[in-house]
Amino acid sequence: MRSMTGFGQARGDNGRYAVAVSLRAVNGRYLDLNFRLRDEYRALEADLRDLLSSELARGRIEAGVEIRPLVLEPRIEVRSEAVRALHRALGTLVEEEILHERLTLGDLLRLPALIEVRVGEESWEEADSRLVADVAREALAELVAAREREGEKLTALLTERLAALDALAAELGPLRSTAAAEAAEALRRRVGEILGEVPVDEQRLAQEIAVLADRVDVSEELDRLRTHLGHFRKLLESPGPTGKRLDFLAQEIFRELNTLGAKCRDGEVVRRVLDAKALAEQIREQIQNLE
Repeated sequence: MRSMTGFGQARGDNGRYAVAVSLRAVNGRYLDLNFRLRDEYRALEADLRDLLSSELARGRIEAGVEIRPLVLEPRIEVRSEAVRALHRALGTLVEEEILHERLTLGDLLRLPALIEVRVGEESWEEADSRLVADVAREALAELVAAREREGEKLTALLTERLAALDALAAELGPLRSTAAAEAAEALRRRVGEILGEVPVDEQRLAQEIAVLADRVDVSEELDRLRTHLGHFRKLLESPGPTGKRLDFLAQEIFRELNTLGAKCRDGEVVRRVLDAKALAEQIREQIQNLE
């Protein structure tokens, strides 16, 4: 079980390039990969996307990939013919005593049209692509480990809430028959108060009590609730991403509790249903963090 939040980073170099990869994950309904990568290295994105998709199922992932060249040979370009022409022209001006100095290197460096210093162009090899993949894989392993640590905490919390919900569901079973009997007795008492001295038609009353008992019977809801809770526990113990299925089950659990509260108006039942709904809501909130 993994959380959807976490962070992982890694660095490495091969003498030609230094690579740093950072992965920051937050909650998301689907897997949403976002890369920060310089345009000249954008061709690497497809392989990086495949790598992350192979391990992550849900969440918004901000992936920062920094690639820095370590060795670049400088190259100096001098436009020799232009420099000679300029030298001759300046020599003429000096001879005519219009200028008093000859052309110097400092003068050339101040004229980018005549001399230019360039840093050599980057070259990319298969070994450089492997370096990026290895560093990204290391950052991914760190992110997964962080998500698993957080997932363990969430699983423990969910297991605790589920146990409390199980206990409340067990209490609702015995209260079910008591609530039905009290509802029947309340109906009989109300009919007696309305009719007063008029004899009660026991057969008709029995029919009404049967209808009432069926209306307040929550046996099916309790059975489905227990089934959902059992399924929920199995999913908590299952490997792999189960967040979506747990979210669906939590909604079903909440729906059954709503039906229980609506059908049975007994005070004790209603109190326990409200407590159970509070626990179910806490479970639903925590599930939103699971992958």
